[in-house]
Amino acid sequence: CIVQDVDSMFDIDTIKALRDHVCRLSGKQYGTDHETDVSLRVVTDHVRSVTFMISDGILPSNSGRGYVLRRLLRRACRHGKLLGIEGAFLVELATTVIEGSKDGYPELEEANFNKTIVQGLAILADMEAEMEKKGERVLSGENAFRLYDTYGFPIDLTSEILEEKGLTYDEEGFKKAQEEQLAKSEGTFGTHSYTGKEA
Repeated sequence: CIVQDVDSMFDIDTIKALRDHVCRLSGKQYGTDHETDVSLRVVTDHVRSVTFMISDGILPSNSGRGYVLRRLLRRACRHGKLLGIEGAFLVELATTVIEGSKDGYPELEEANFNKTIVQGLAILADMEAEMEKKGERVLSGENAFRLYDTYGFPIDLTSEILEEKGLTYDEEGFKKAQEEQLAKSEGTFGTHSYTGKEA
């Protein structure tokens, strides 16, 4: 702030670039309405924090740093919704964080970042869009399990993000898909008889 002669961390060049991106996505202007400004700052700050946390290998969980990450993700999603932002906006904003900070923090590589939880957020946003098209309010258990199994996306986070939008997921269907996957795994690593004959 001192070096750049600004009054707020949100006016520092790299953070302002992120804040301006949030403004573009939401169609809102910074500095005109107090409640809007709060949401713009929350999304800006939380997306930046989340990007750095995930680059450090932290994933959402029910305790410790993972719990903090989970809450930041949820709060960023909620304030994004308050601003009227739709779709997988966290992924797009994370790219701006990486672009602005990668020189000083080389660990913030987009390729590594996209392999983590943010991929799950993008997939979930696509699933939500598909649900909206079909007029559905319940995410299938199969899709919820795919997020969990393929992208490492915690089911409680899926549930919370859906809940924020008045949606839910098929809990029984999720458990069934989980049991089927477990049965397949046990079958793969079970005992096999070898006859010595080729098929």
